[in-house]
Amino acid sequence: MDELPPFRRVPRHIASRFIHSALTGARGPALIQLKQYEDYHYRAIFAAHYFVLAEGSHTPSKSQWSTLKKKLKRRNPSVFVLREHGQLPCPGAYAGQCLYIEFGFLPR
Repeated sequence: MDELPPFRRVPRHIASRFIHSALTGARGPALIQLKQYEDYHYRAIFAAHYFVLAEGSHTPSKSQWSTLKKKLKRRNPSVFVLREHGQLPCPGAYAGQCLYIEFGFLPR
């Protein structure tokens, strides 16, 4: 993994409010779980319904991921979005595949 910048300590409830708002669209809220790591970056696990997929496609396009990253940066310019994103089994009682994206807040 590449060297990551130091992340600012942001209270979990603030990070949760930020990502919940960003991952709420026309189909409703998509955030399922927010994991916090020791270095103060987060992994947001969210429902695949956040993205509208092209017919026959099972994963979001590179362009859709890029648009989400830009959306996060527009909402908070101090957000650093890690390259790590993708698909994983949904946690707990949720069935199927979920998506995830990792982010942190840069020092001001």
